[in-house]
Amino acid sequence: MAEAAYLRVAAELRAAIDAGEYAPGTTLPSGADIAENYGLARATAQNALQQLATDGYVDLFRRRRAVVRSRPRERAVIRDRIVYRDEIGYFFDRNAVNWRPVSAPTRRIGPPPNHVADLLGTPRGENVLIRDRAMGPPGAKHALQLAISYLPLSLVAEIPVVGGDKTGPGGIYDRIEEHYEAPIAWRETVSARTAGSAEQERLGIPAAVPVLVVTREATVPRDGEVLPVEVNETTMSAEQFAVAYAISRDASAAWSGGTA
Repeated sequence: MAEAAYLRVAAELRAAIDAGEYAPGTTLPSGADIAENYGLARATAQNALQQLATDGYVDLFRRRRAVVRSRPRERAVIRDRIVYRDEIGYFFDRNAVNWRPVSAPTRRIGPPPNHVADLLGTPRGENVLIRDRAMGPPGAKHALQLAISYLPLSLVAEIPVVGGDKTGPGGIYDRIEEHYEAPIAWRETVSARTAGSAEQERLGIPAAVPVLVVTREATVPRDGEVLPVEVNETTMSAEQFAVAYAISRDASAAWSGGTA
């Protein structure tokens, strides 16, 4: 079956963008010009532009030419299954150690998503404390990571400072470890999904770009049990970020040293 004309044109324009013929921030020819250059109907040319937008190569605007998006050529690896610490406190991303909020962090009381409630061990629909931060490198116009922490209100009642504006050196994790006199353990799950409209706006990404979501569960031991104290969800563009980790050998996969 012959390739649809709009797909062929989209592929040629995509190759031109990749080759640097259209730099980020510049415009492509108009739909009318593309139709004339390729001998196509105007609707076919518009379908080609729409395909480029779907692929994340351009942004489309009403009554304006398509603008070539700035697309990262290399991904920033952000997770390696190790927690680090510096003079500020714990951190989980060596590439973002100097990042700061790009807007004022917010705190509010409200119900978390159902899967977060389940991880916290709170009834679905029950309010928790929600701490929301949009993070990016110095001078960033858009956040590169959205970090939302969910804490049970019972924890906030026990340790009021974790619900405050200023949580002190080391942040909420140091306050929790000081209170329970025990180390926090973390577990992360990485998933991918389409971004919501608010996330698209805050991260500055088009609808075509999916997001990675790192869900981190924090727990402490208490009276012989494991107590959930926080769930953090960090959301970022899957176009720019990836996850890397070392692979350990199970005993069943031990190297035999080349012997039979």
